[in-house]
Amino acid sequence: MRFLSFGLITSIFATFSIAYVAAADNDIQRAMKDELVRSMDKLSVESLQRPYYMDYRLTLRKARSIKSTLGSLLYSRNNRSALLTVGVRVGSPEFDNTNFFDVGLGFFGSADDEETFRGRRLTFEPDYASLRRELWLASDAAYKQSAEIYAKKESAVKNRLRTDTTPDFKLLPPAEIEDTVSIPDFDVSHFEQLSNDLSAVFLRYPRVSASAVSIEYLPKTVYFVNSEGRGFHKNEFYAGIEAVASSQAADGMPLAETYSCYTRDPRNFPSRDSLLHAVEAIAKTLNALLDAPTLPEAYSGPILFEEQAAAELFAQVFAPNLVTQRPPLTERGIQDQERYFAFQNKIGGRVLPEFLSLTAEPDRATFGQTYVLGNYSTDDDGIAAQRVTLVYQGYLKTLLSSRIPTKRIRQSNGHQRGGAAMISTLILSSESKKQADRAGLKKRMMKLCKDRELPFGIIIRKALNQNILYTLLYEQTAGEYPFAQGETKMSVLETVKLYPDGREELIRGVEAAGLTPQSFKDIILVGKKQFCYNYLAPAVTSPFISGGDQYTGATIIVPDILFEDGELRPLESDFPKPPFIVSPLGEK
Repeated sequence: MRFLSFGLITSIFATFSIAYVAAADNDIQRAMKDELVRSMDKLSVESLQRPYYMDYRLTLRKARSIKSTLGSLLYSRNNRSALLTVGVRVGSPEFDNTNFFDVGLGFFGSADDEETFRGRRLTFEPDYASLRRELWLASDAAYKQSAEIYAKKESAVKNRLRTDTTPDFKLLPPAEIEDTVSIPDFDVSHFEQLSNDLSAVFLRYPRVSASAVSIEYLPKTVYFVNSEGRGFHKNEFYAGIEAVASSQAADGMPLAETYSCYTRDPRNFPSRDSLLHAVEAIAKTLNALLDAPTLPEAYSGPILFEEQAAAELFAQVFAPNLVTQRPPLTERGIQDQERYFAFQNKIGGRVLPEFLSLTAEPDRATFGQTYVLGNYSTDDDGIAAQRVTLVYQGYLKTLLSSRIPTKRIRQSNGHQRGGAAMISTLILSSESKKQADRAGLKKRMMKLCKDRELPFGIIIRKALNQNILYTLLYEQTAGEYPFAQGETKMSVLETVKLYPDGREELIRGVEAAGLTPQSFKDIILVGKKQFCYNYLAPAVTSPFISGGDQYTGATIIVPDILFEDGELRPLESDFPKPPFIVSPLGEK
């Protein structure tokens, strides 16, 4: 008897798997196209507007989450989901049911007792027949609500003089896009061990009250079709490592240190030794912060933001304003919005010093040795990602846009992501005459301090990431961490005083204040080297309105930034009492 070789068996199995996946893909796409044609043809009710546009989006996710503390695994979870979203537009592109906010219908679409059509949960591997049925039910619910909203919107504008008659939508020609790069494998046992090893670092630091390391891998496959004849099938994925440690100073002040690293392919994480070194560094810094002095009074003067802090500052305060937003109509007229609206009417105006320019480069895969998280080829409208000059020599040229027209921007530049227009990869560049190395930046800052008779300057080296704050850190500290609250404040983790003799003193319990997009016009000098920062960016357009994702992978590439004038304030709050006795890890 002859036996098949292992290599031949593997080849046959791989060929069968590929064929099976291809057949499943074909069934999904065929079901979506067939039901879309039927819905566009049959969905009509006497006295109600017919659909002029429909789209179907099916997202299949396979998430892996690992979490460890002090060298032991807390959990290792595998979560699969299939979510269907149906979009229906009735009326015409000039005036339809969208861009209208009706509180009465709930934030996410259909009411609790109706069929859902946004984020509708399906079986993970739907066959042709079951998917057609789900699409039919969701389409019916979406159409009913769209027709109802259209009637309310039409009634709301009848007795008003509209000053903004921007069309609600822009139709596009047909296109079929395949963006299906292979989804990398994820070695679960390897990353479980890595998570344990990284978390075990904190065993050597008994003054750290709580610590954890999380590793996540989130690949997804998206199928999209619409009534224009546009469609795509694409794979997306990213992985992240997050480490969070917290403790309390003798006066009860909660303190924390964090480390994060995100990449699209889990094989592109830094080496094990590099990650161990990074986690060791935050443990040492937190240990030092426990003995650091506080800031007795508010500081006003020059502030230097270095690397991660400069990127977080740019990500939290400036970048979200670069995304187009359209204030929705309500029954009382246009809904006023102030969050991230600073640049909606500033095109042509100066938003940065004239020596700075800013570009969006979503097609960039790497920056130096760093893989870029904000990289993608096709946006969620099926439009190719485009490079965009946002700011040139200080002046705002355009904003990141989707295919939803706004008053100033009528065309998409390929930035629809996670439910609305969104940040991709932003690169801040400068003229060489306004650059300095780290020593030069400090020298310039101390000259400003001397002119103002200030005894020291301030360097901020790390700021608190918002995603980590609201997930790991909030859970770890039971909500007791004193984070900065308000649009003009930012929580900082590592801050030092710089004295004229070059001495640096670590301080704790401060927050940056008075931060606005207009503050960036006061940048006077930047560093020579750029820092590439991958992060999970909070949605600019609220998911309550868009029905999209809460966070989207993005990248900020910036140099160190020196502000002529900034504000730092001490935390003024009542803190929980620290433990009465020391951790048993510290006993010998």
